[in-house]
Amino acid sequence: MAFVPAKDFRLSSRFYEDIGFTKAAATGKSTQFVMQDYGFWLQDYYVETWAANSMLCLYVEDIHAWALHLDGLDLLNRYGGVAMVLSAPHEQEGGVMMQFCDPAGVLWHVREAASPR
Repeated sequence: MAFVPAKDFRLSSRFYEDIGFTKAAATGKSTQFVMQDYGFWLQDYYVETWAANSMLCLYVEDIHAWALHLDGLDLLNRYGGVAMVLSAPHEQEGGVMMQFCDPAGVLWHVREAASPR
């Protein structure tokens, strides 16, 4: 399970809940977020170079539904420009994918499920 940095832990926690993750467990300085059978630990810890070089991939059944979901959240305005959709669904690396970043700058690739999670 991946560990994800948070520059502002409360803001990042709200972000992940807003996009559809659920809090599954917590310790003093980290929270486990899950969505179906995928999960990660959000840490109340931030190193800019770590965040800027972190990339995660989320596989979804319907990427266009995910794009509509993220667009409906208006991430750019809701999070003051620190979280945003970076690209709409497009063909890349043999599949359909899109990208967004979280409030700490962590890059997420969302791919339409063509391979195991």
